[in-house]
Amino acid sequence: MSVSPRRLRAGALALATLAIISTTACTAGGSGGNANGGEAKTLTVNTSFVLKTLDPGRVYEATGLTAVHALYDTLLTFEGSDVGTPVPALAESYEASPDAKTFTFKLRSGVTFADGSPLTADDVVFSLNRLKNIKGSPAVTVSELSVSKTDDSTVVVTSATPNPNVPVVLAMPSTGVLNAEVARDNGAKDGADAAQGDTAQQYLDTNSIGSGPYVLKSYEPESQVVLEANPNYWGDKPQFERVVLRNMDVQTQKLTMQRAESAEISLDISGKLLDGLPESLQTSGVQDTVYFLFLNADPAVSAVTANPKFNQALRAAIDYQGIAALYGEGAAPGAGLVAPAFPGTLPASEASTRDVAKAKALLAEAGLTDPTVKFNYPAITYKGVDLGTVATKVQGDAAEAGITLELNPQPLTTFLDEMRSGKSPLGFTPQSLNYPVADSLINNMAPGQATALRSGWTVERADPAIVAAGEKVNETLDLAARATAMQEWQRLMNQSSPYIVLASNSSTVVATADLTGADYSAAGWQVDVAAVGRR
Repeated sequence: MSVSPRRLRAGALALATLAIISTTACTAGGSGGNANGGEAKTLTVNTSFVLKTLDPGRVYEATGLTAVHALYDTLLTFEGSDVGTPVPALAESYEASPDAKTFTFKLRSGVTFADGSPLTADDVVFSLNRLKNIKGSPAVTVSELSVSKTDDSTVVVTSATPNPNVPVVLAMPSTGVLNAEVARDNGAKDGADAAQGDTAQQYLDTNSIGSGPYVLKSYEPESQVVLEANPNYWGDKPQFERVVLRNMDVQTQKLTMQRAESAEISLDISGKLLDGLPESLQTSGVQDTVYFLFLNADPAVSAVTANPKFNQALRAAIDYQGIAALYGEGAAPGAGLVAPAFPGTLPASEASTRDVAKAKALLAEAGLTDPTVKFNYPAITYKGVDLGTVATKVQGDAAEAGITLELNPQPLTTFLDEMRSGKSPLGFTPQSLNYPVADSLINNMAPGQATALRSGWTVERADPAIVAAGEKVNETLDLAARATAMQEWQRLMNQSSPYIVLASNSSTVVATADLTGADYSAAGWQVDVAAVGRR
């Protein structure tokens, strides 16, 4: 792999359920500087821990996904920064039925768990059924799936409805395959009563029972997680014998990387925080986060924001190029709700542009003179950017068109509570998706769906063309054609939805110059530590 020093490499593709995450962090376990102490066989990964568990059936947070991806193999996976094409992992091949409801996976032979016992179809069936039935946060991705085997090396996954994204789902860390016998011996259950009866989380937080390239050495959720190479790994052996994930706030990460000499990575330095890093460091990033405004479409909440002409006027008033510049390296003006990392994104040439004269004319058409709207946003720093800085820029842009936005910074929990209540007239939020399926946005943000209803956007208040476009996406089974349909849906959304996309921003892996394979992935696990090597 060729790598340019301190230059963002564009990657491709990923997504799913919406989440807003505060990037506050605990203090790192250990001092700054290179943590390897001369140990060429140890890879150090610095990150602000978002970590609740290492149980594959319950893992949902970023740090846990990074570790679980290294501990447990899945049927399929993604390579590097490409999350558009699932590739074989435990399954050497698979076939999909024409109606996208039945998927047959042929398991590769010779795979063993870390304890040396063979992995069979029974382990896959147990693990996927457990994921579904314990009903943890990631269970939503498999809620409509059923799993069976036809023989010890063949697994059949059936979807209740046509779903061409099943292969993508089965690459997610939560679908990692456990040693079923050991799991059962330690409280794991896969039946319909698993939500109440499964007691395996405590065991799985301190013991790994997968077939992945690493095994769990120690788990200290407030300070560090240590992985060691699996001596019985069936695939290509990782180059590093030991991986240490260290809990470290982002400012300390930056100071640490400024002094780091070898075998060290940081996962949370992005945007403006990249400024001032040594030219010798590598950066790998993809635009996987979208920042958008949401206007309430319910006149009872705000007669101003519910006015379609006001919606269009505010769109025209915003300086999208200027807002993208606030995010720093790796950002771009917003084009649509699908971030550039994922299939179905709109081309950069379709990014929104500013037209203040048009904004003023639209306000006049709406019969609005000097409209005033309360503007809510979470008072947090996200991916290295203070959201208040962006909100203030939006406020200034709107003022030039004759719109007054009253800034209302809120603690994150307060912001979320008011947004969920449907009472925010105007808000601003980042959107990050948890698995690489762009069309999952239809089920959240289309008129009448959960996120849309928080902005009072019912089917009755929407353009019928938007409803029809969303339905077309869901009815399209070919993934390439579905991505095209997603583009058409976004174009219509840009005309009259309550969402105004401001910018897209990159998540970034910063690595020392001696490393290879330190590519950021938008698939959820951030970086595949087993793929990282040395030059």
